[in-house]
Amino acid sequence: MPSHLKQKINRAFLFLSDFKPILLSHHPNCDVYSNHVYHIGKYRFCIGCFTLYPTILLTIIFTLLFIQLNIETIVLIFNISFIFFLPLILNILGYTKYKFLKIFSKVSLGIGLGLYLIAIFSLPFHPIFKILTLFEVNMYIGIIAYIRAKQLKKDCSQCEFQGDWDTCPGMKSIRDKLYLHGFRDKKPKSA
Repeated sequence: MPSHLKQKINRAFLFLSDFKPILLSHHPNCDVYSNHVYHIGKYRFCIGCFTLYPTILLTIIFTLLFIQLNIETIVLIFNISFIFFLPLILNILGYTKYKFLKIFSKVSLGIGLGLYLIAIFSLPFHPIFKILTLFEVNMYIGIIAYIRAKQLKKDCSQCEFQGDWDTCPGMKSIRDKLYLHGFRDKKPKSA
């Protein structure tokens, strides 16, 4: 392996190791975000990711195992999938700040996306159309990510550290490592 490629791979692993404290949770390690994660032992897992993606996978597996896919059931699955997208309204209205509703929303969305993907890839559409629908799925997930990013910014601005992750105890150690390893440049302090 060429040394420059090995160096880039080592740098990528170093970057991931700097994020290790939040790699599975995607949220600052603080009380404000305690309801955004599952706490399993000393580990924290993002409720969104660790609910949505396994639900999509399980929906696909169970549908393929237990439902006979003929054209009528595929069209029905396609139409039913959109019902499971309705909890996106909970995200838009900000009700997913409640842990139960957040989990419910992610499970429902995961079922909807799983059914949608099965229907799209089972219907006799041109392969280009099937690939383009993946962009549509990405759009749904992107909308949720955008809403979550806005909420994250709002939550951090209401904290005593005002979203300053250089001083926030939940992010300071990560930021310090990113500075130390040259992944970020420290901004000069304004007078």
